[in-house]
Amino acid sequence: MRSSGRKGWIIGVAALLILGAGCTGFFVNQPNSIAVTTLAGASTFTVAQGSTVQLQAIASFNSGSKDVTKSANWQSSSACASVSAGTVKGIGTISSVTITASVGGVNGSATGSVTGGSGSQTLSISSNSNSFVTGSSAQFFASLNGNDVTSSTTWSSSDTSIVTFSSNTASFLSPGSVRITASYAAGNSCASGTQSITVQ
Repeated sequence: MRSSGRKGWIIGVAALLILGAGCTGFFVNQPNSIAVTTLAGASTFTVAQGSTVQLQAIASFNSGSKDVTKSANWQSSSACASVSAGTVKGIGTISSVTITASVGGVNGSATGSVTGGSGSQTLSISSNSNSFVTGSSAQFFASLNGNDVTSSTTWSSSDTSIVTFSSNTASFLSPGSVRITASYAAGNSCASGTQSITVQ
């Protein structure tokens, strides 16, 4: 019985060691940071409406750096610019857009603008509340030339530690000031609007 108990204890310790090694290996694959730049190394970009610009994402690991452009998850803060595998396409004129690359929960971003076209139209932004409190949520609405375009609008926050969006519903995470941006693209035109809010 003693021999059997000791054998089971040894097997248990060995399993924990293997599990620990596996977890260590998993965390090794998490980058320390991600730098998003143009191919020339600039952290900002300008792209003309209807044209594209290529961005790259370089992840920094303890063992060195790696190009993760193809494997990263890319997102644009505005419908006025689309992004796929680091290739940003200008949909409509906008003065500021943020392109973000994510790998293993670590994010890196570059900011830029889309130029050309006939100029952007302005979205009207409204909400069902004028008072925002940490821990609460509220819906935002967008209209263009009197038409409700909320369901087709892309919503973003200038500081996701304060406000995050799920569709047009904002969640207020912590106190502070933040800029809400709404953008709507239709064909080769784009409309955008901003609203500055404070969370108590």
